[in-house]
Amino acid sequence: MSIEGSTDYSSKVFRGFDAKNLILKRSVFDDCSFVDCNFSGARIEDCRFRDCEFQNSNFSIVKCKGSKFIGVAFRDCKVTGVDWTTLDWSGYRLGSPLFFERSDISLSDFSSLVLRELCLRDCKAREVDFSDCDLEGADFSRTDFQEARFSSCRLDKCNFRGATNYVVDPLDSSIAKAQFSTPEVLTLLRCFNIEIRPAD
Repeated sequence: MSIEGSTDYSSKVFRGFDAKNLILKRSVFDDCSFVDCNFSGARIEDCRFRDCEFQNSNFSIVKCKGSKFIGVAFRDCKVTGVDWTTLDWSGYRLGSPLFFERSDISLSDFSSLVLRELCLRDCKAREVDFSDCDLEGADFSRTDFQEARFSSCRLDKCNFRGATNYVVDPLDSSIAKAQFSTPEVLTLLRCFNIEIRPAD
């Protein structure tokens, strides 16, 4: 099955589709599934994805200028190097339009976005930029945040249980009622320039 521009697709399953470096404009996808597909390097402009799921697919370095993603899930996917700030985020009010599970989203940019209740579970999120984001209620459980940036974020009620390598400054970001697990929670004390030693 091919994918064409300026076309509406509903309840379709795209399996093993090679869309590498594809240029796609003004298409709409409702309740569609993409399984074992390769979109790496594609340009997806002014498109809409609603209630869609990507499984075991490559969505790396995709440019999504002006596109909308509403209720879209990525499972077991490679989604690296994506600048999510170029999407059309107008009209979002409740919850997060994105769900990531067991996926690699490293080197991506979410800076200054409102993504409350974002689900980023069992993922690799290395060198991801979350600066100035509102991530209240997000689920970050068991995700690797090596070199990720959380400066000036709203992280209230977030779930960091089992997450690793995160660096959050509680003097710079709000973390009220957020959940953490040991020993990683001790990284929250770095900003205080103190030493933690075992009792004598």
